[in-house]
Amino acid sequence: MESSPAQLAFNVFTPEGGAENKSPVIFMHGVTASKENWYDIPQKTANATKRIVYALDARNHGDSEWRDYFTFDCNVDDLFHFMDSNYVKKAILVGHSMGGIIGIKAALRQPERVEKLVVEDMYVKRVTRAMCDSILVYLKLANEALDKVPPSVSEETAKKFIVQYIYKNLPPELENKVSKRKWTDIELKKTADGRYTYRYNAGPVEKLIKNIDDMYAENTGLYKGAALFIYGKLSPYLVGEEANHIKEFFPNAEMHGIYNASHRVHTDSPQEFTETLLKFLLKE
Repeated sequence: MESSPAQLAFNVFTPEGGAENKSPVIFMHGVTASKENWYDIPQKTANATKRIVYALDARNHGDSEWRDYFTFDCNVDDLFHFMDSNYVKKAILVGHSMGGIIGIKAALRQPERVEKLVVEDMYVKRVTRAMCDSILVYLKLANEALDKVPPSVSEETAKKFIVQYIYKNLPPELENKVSKRKWTDIELKKTADGRYTYRYNAGPVEKLIKNIDDMYAENTGLYKGAALFIYGKLSPYLVGEEANHIKEFFPNAEMHGIYNASHRVHTDSPQEFTETLLKFLLKE
């Protein structure tokens, strides 16, 4: 087991007019995304709350360290290492999917370091084997699509090709189990030979999802602070049905379902997601 925390890359957002003396907000992305996937939401959050906002790249994602060892538990270690390295004693955590799991585990492990918690389309229980299998099918098709992207096309064309390939070849039985993804949500970068690759380290990510028992330990503990679970009513994760179980760990949790949104609520319904987020963060 690799014990040392990874160095995380991050973007910083400063509120217009300057920040007040408050705990910062930390945004954490999903398993095939990066810090850029939050678009303008971190800056809007900084402006509205007058707090410094960080958007992190998890290990094996974006500009952070890429390592063979990868679990969601070590992601929590990385988060606390980031907070310690940047003199953040306490923070508001906002996480989507994998980032939501990290936020959940951090709040249960060290509740005194989490001022508020916002979880986007994720629950407290383990992700099911069936859900992991559907993710693996998506990743397999995504890799196939990447290999078939014609050379020298624009990034926009490459992203549209990838999305069309994935959903054209998705097995019918998985159509309602894999959330639809917009081409703008596909994150690519150029390789040295001029082709495209994803902004996540595919090998360790796929290995983790295959080995569900190694993904993360069962959650234990209690977080009595303010928590908000935002979920898409069209999402295959069905977070709304988990309210009672969530409140066993987060007794003060609020649940907010958003119509016409699937798993990526913040990109499916960005305005309602942002309004819901800011209303919660600004509430005393």
